[in-house]
Amino acid sequence: MGRVGGTAARTAVLGIAVLLGGCTAFNNGTANVADSMTRAGDRIGAPWGQMRATTPEQSITAARITGTPVEVTAVTPEAGDVWPVPEAPRATLANPDAAMRGIPNYRPGELDRPSGPAPRSQWQPTDPAPLPPGLRGSSSPPPQSNRGIDVPQPQAVAPPLPDQNAPPPRRADGRVITTPSGPAITTGGNDRVQSYITPGGGTGTAVIDGNTTTLIGPGGQVQTVPTRR
Repeated sequence: MGRVGGTAARTAVLGIAVLLGGCTAFNNGTANVADSMTRAGDRIGAPWGQMRATTPEQSITAARITGTPVEVTAVTPEAGDVWPVPEAPRATLANPDAAMRGIPNYRPGELDRPSGPAPRSQWQPTDPAPLPPGLRGSSSPPPQSNRGIDVPQPQAVAPPLPDQNAPPPRRADGRVITTPSGPAITTGGNDRVQSYITPGGGTGTAVIDGNTTTLIGPGGQVQTVPTRR
């Protein structure tokens, strides 16, 4: 039994080795065929190129990786004066005369002399024809018309008188607002927003919105109660 088991194990190992060798040969053959096809495609300019990586020509990085000596150009300073020309001093409050630098001196009477007549332009070889008498200009203003323009004068309009039978406006103070902590009395405001004071001395703001009144306390507490008519 021992010999049979050892022989079977050796046979299995030998079979696996043969299979692996066959797979390796198949893979190598397949890779060679694919490599040949891609090389042919690279020669005719196919878009997929070839499978093997090509080393770029004249690459300093590739030359350093392969150990090839590389000639590096040394960095040298630029010849000549490379600095910009210094700026002229600017005019400041401490040096106001610098603003007048480069301006020619003023000569009295030079601008008062009349200049000569303007030369005739090339597109106007002769003088234009005179205008008709009715179209000639005049320095005198046109005669004013005797007929005046009636302009209505503004009239003051008095505001309408208040209605004697109209009821007086409703007071914003002295109104009672029923709250959960007791009745509160308004101290002033308008028909919509009023201030109030509680029996305990606390104050706040009441916002009346129809049938409901929103009470905003001094600490930001908000309560909604029905509006008392």
